[in-house]
Amino acid sequence: MTTIADVARAAGVSVATVSRTLHGSLKVDPRTRERVLAVAAELEYVASPTATSLASGRTNVVAVVAPMMSRWFFASIVTTIEFALREAGYHVLLMVLDEPPEEGRSRLTPEMFAKRVDGIIWLNVAVSSPELALLRRLSLPMVCVGTPIDQAPTVMIDDHEAARAAVQHVLDLGHTEIAYVGTAVRSIAHMSTPAARVAAYRQALTEAGITPRDGWVIASDWTADAAGADVEPVLRGTPRPTAVVAASDEMAIGVMGTARRLGLRVPDDLSVIGIDDHTFAHAMGLSTVRQDVPAQGRAAVELLLAGMRERCDAPAVRLEMRTALIARDTTAPPARS
Repeated sequence: MTTIADVARAAGVSVATVSRTLHGSLKVDPRTRERVLAVAAELEYVASPTATSLASGRTNVVAVVAPMMSRWFFASIVTTIEFALREAGYHVLLMVLDEPPEEGRSRLTPEMFAKRVDGIIWLNVAVSSPELALLRRLSLPMVCVGTPIDQAPTVMIDDHEAARAAVQHVLDLGHTEIAYVGTAVRSIAHMSTPAARVAAYRQALTEAGITPRDGWVIASDWTADAAGADVEPVLRGTPRPTAVVAASDEMAIGVMGTARRLGLRVPDDLSVIGIDDHTFAHAMGLSTVRQDVPAQGRAAVELLLAGMRERCDAPAVRLEMRTALIARDTTAPPARS
C-alpha cells in the first residue's frame, strides 16, 4: 500500500509538503501542488481518514438517523442520501432508533456523534427532552426530513394534504362508505405522519357530512401483511365499505390482497387508494398520492452541505415538497345496489 512517504519521495518534496497539498493549503507553490497531486494519483495514494480528520477537524462522515429500515420510504430515501453524499465526498454512518423515545431518557450518547461526524440528517424520528438537549450541545449542522426538530432546516411533505387528496378522490367518485387503515400503533406512534394523515381523513369526511362508522378507522403497523390482516374483519362485516383509504401504498397492497382472497373485486366491489407511489404501485395499477422520495433525499443533502460549508446558524427553512394524486385502476365509482 502506498504511503505518504512514497508520494513525497517520488515527488521530490517533504512529507509535510505532501500533507499540506492534500489538505488544500494555500501555502504550497502551485507548480509543486500540481506535481504532488499528479504523483499521488499515479501511485493511487489514499490519505488516512484518521490522519485527515485530525489535521482538518472534519471527518467527511454524515450521520443518518432513521426510525426503521424495513419500510419502503426509509430504504429509498437512505439510498438516495448515501449516493448524493458519496458524490460530494462524504460517507454515511447509519443509526437506527427503532424504539419510541421515553420521556426523560435518551437513546443517544455524545460518543455517537462527537468527532465522528460533520453533520446529521434526521429522518422523521421524534426526540425526548434529553435527546434534544444533547443535539443542541453538539451544535452540529442538522437537517430533518419529516418531523421538524427545534430550528433545524426541514424537508417535508404536507401529510395532511396528501391524505385529504386521497379521501377527496374517493368522495368525488361518489363513495360515502369509506374505511381508513393506518392509525398509529406503538411501533410508529412517535412519528408525526400517522396522526396527520388520519386527522385529514376524519376532517374530509366531516366536511362531506359523513360520520366514520365504528371500527372503520383501523390501526395497523404500516406493512402489507399487517394491513391485510387488520382490515379483514371490516371487509367481512355487514355493512362493509365501498372504499378503503390506506395511509401508505404498502398497506393498500395488503388491503387489495385480502379483498382478492375474500372474493371482492377491485375496484368493482371495493376501491382502494394509498399514499406514496411505491415502486410496485404503477405495476399494480394502484391509485395513490405520489410523493417524490428521492427528491426529498437530495434536497436534504443539499441543505446539509450548505450548512456544513457555512458552519453558522441558518434560519429554520421549511422546504415543502409537492404531492400529486395519481388515479389508476383501483378506484372507481361505487357499484349501484
